[in-house]
Amino acid sequence: MLPSDSPTPAAPQAPAVVPVAAPSAEPGSPSPIQRAIAIFVRPVAAWGGLRERSQWWIPMLGVLLVTLVGSVLIYHRAQIPTIMDAMEEKVSSGQMTAEQLQRIEDFYSGPAGLAITIGTTAVSLAAVPLIIGLLIWFAVGFVLGSPFRYRHALEVATWSSLVSVPPVILWDALAWIRQSMHGVHVGFGVLLPDAGPEDKLLRALGVFLDWIGPFGIWHVAVAVLGAAYLSGAPRKSVAWALGALYVVSGLIAAGLAALIPGGA
Repeated sequence: MLPSDSPTPAAPQAPAVVPVAAPSAEPGSPSPIQRAIAIFVRPVAAWGGLRERSQWWIPMLGVLLVTLVGSVLIYHRAQIPTIMDAMEEKVSSGQMTAEQLQRIEDFYSGPAGLAITIGTTAVSLAAVPLIIGLLIWFAVGFVLGSPFRYRHALEVATWSSLVSVPPVILWDALAWIRQSMHGVHVGFGVLLPDAGPEDKLLRALGVFLDWIGPFGIWHVAVAVLGAAYLSGAPRKSVAWALGALYVVSGLIAAGLAALIPGGA
């Protein structure tokens, strides 16, 4: 055998490189308007980017503005008549004089009464999402033990509150038509007869039925999707936690409504 005929040793082959799958990327953060639209039409896809970026104040201001505008519009037509009805009952029972009633009517009919009423409403509404966020954080972060920050719970509370805008507008429209805030319902409470000043049980039942009505269920469903996305907890577990919390909150609201004399 000639030297040139000797077999040439094969060159060593590099080990095959197995491609590593890239981690799934966080969905892009939509603009506030796109996110607001998604809350209504596709709530599953409305939460991208909120883990890293804080936007909770945007929907909070939006809901606050809509609610305050509605309150101003129905103030003289529905709110003042409701207040005066309660005061006239006190005059009839001897708890208040006609002169006191006139002074109260003059105050609420003037700009000072409007300013104080709207200012009090604004402060109360601003505090509500902070409290709801705390409750959501407790239910998901503490009860379920999921990695869930309070800021994320605040994003869920405020962005999901956008679905409360339609019932707020409907409620204001009904109050405008009735020229009173008594007997206005946007949930299952509409099935009940109007509650009188002493019908505490009927009033409480109406509040609870409104609480668990279609708009309330819609609100909870959107909040469940957001809390599950931002916490990584299973949706079923989040639904049980937030659903139970919502029912308990409704019972508390119904109890408070029964305790308020002459409540709507």
